[in-house]
Amino acid sequence: MPELPEVETIRKQLDTELSGKKILKVSVLREKSFSGEPTKLIGKVVDQVGRKSKVIEVNFKNWNSLVIIHLKMTGQLVYLSKNMRIAGGHPTADWVNELPSSHTRVIWDFADGSKLFFNDMRVFGWMKVINSEQYEKEIRKQVPDVIDKEFDFSYLKSVLGKSRRAVKLVLTDQEKMGGMGNIYANDALYLSKINPTRGANSLDDTEIKQLHKAMVEVIKKGIKYGGSSASDEKFVDTKGQMGRYQEHFLVYERAGYPCKRDGELIKRMKLGGRSTYYCPKCQE
Repeated sequence: MPELPEVETIRKQLDTELSGKKILKVSVLREKSFSGEPTKLIGKVVDQVGRKSKVIEVNFKNWNSLVIIHLKMTGQLVYLSKNMRIAGGHPTADWVNELPSSHTRVIWDFADGSKLFFNDMRVFGWMKVINSEQYEKEIRKQVPDVIDKEFDFSYLKSVLGKSRRAVKLVLTDQEKMGGMGNIYANDALYLSKINPTRGANSLDDTEIKQLHKAMVEVIKKGIKYGGSSASDEKFVDTKGQMGRYQEHFLVYERAGYPCKRDGELIKRMKLGGRSTYYCPKCQE
């Protein structure tokens, strides 16, 4: 599943390609993948593409509704025009094969002849049309992103202090904070020298400050390098390019390699069903 840097990378590229385009037709090929009335999108012009946590938001000119999109595990967006074909999300042969495919769930036809395909192999992802009132309710339910102003030391301290779970499980809990997935949680904990299995409420103020700084740092670094294309994540952006954050992993996928700080061999374990990497020496 794409994490915050990966979704932000897709958002920026879609904003460039879709802004100013007028929708002529919306075809819903699988009802489970689309919520709302598709005909309401006809004639609407894309204003900008935004993001809240891992949810992509498509805003329109002179309309008080918008479309929100979540790729989940296998979602994919493919933009096709006369001059280009760009794809982002879960990589499959649909990048290059004729579309629509058996995995295509929704199609947007634009006035200039270009199309946006929403493909989803496992049908966990979705598109939803919501109005401004519904959006405000959705926003109130959303927790802050790691790089939001609201996500400060006090917020993180409050969240961690209420849980005895392993700190890594709290960091990746999307009901507590947005955008911090498995890859970046591993690197943030390594950077702050905190063992992933530590009880969240056992961290003192100094450790929480270090962790907060590390979380913001790895997320911003992930955005800078266009996200991550780790071997078990398979992320590519809307231009079909792999992210480059994996070239800068601190601990993720480095089991058996020496720690960059002390030379101890990095270890791997399972925590909450996900691969977890740590240095047994500097993350005691």
